Amino acid sequence: MVTTARGHELDKERRLELHWLPFVNSAVVLRSAIVAVIIGGVLTLINQPGWVAGDHRLQLLPFILVFVTPFVVVAISQVVAARRAFTDAMRNGASASTEGFIATSISHGIPARALAIGLIVGSVNAIISLAGALLDSSHLAQVSVAPLGQAYALPLLFGVLSQTISYRRAENLVRKAEPLELTV
Repeated sequence: MVTTARGHELDKERRLELHWLPFVNSAVVLRSAIVAVIIGGVLTLINQPGWVAGDHRLQLLPFILVFVTPFVVVAISQVVAARRAFTDAMRNGASASTEGFIATSISHGIPARALAIGLIVGSVNAIISLAGALLDSSHLAQVSVAPLGQAYALPLLFGVLSQTISYRRAENLVRKAEPLELTV
């Protein structure tokens, strides 16, 4: 047992849940970057067609956000899903799962974590977008509703998909791996 600063004792299972750093690696960063480039490119085509066609100037802040937001959401989602898959395997053993993709996406805490990530990232994105719009024009009425909706809806969607894929990937890795002792 380990005792926390507040005097609470934590068993090994709980200590594993507290650590997330071992789940951050170059593969997470690479997958997040690839997804961010694809999603950012598509959203740029959708949100700034005038710039793509050469008729309007680039709106730099929205352009940056459409790449940064998916990167952050997918990276965080991969890490939390892999950690959850690992802790589930530690609790339940690494038995073969017959669970389908949809069943995985609505279980293992994925919807709640995706909602939390979506609300946090969406709120930060919306605040940045609104501040940028105020600096550019001083009128909130000129802010388009579509990017604000995207600020919340897309991180939620990407969070669910990314967590589901990452959970299943980590679950397969744990199942295939030799039993190992993780010291925390």
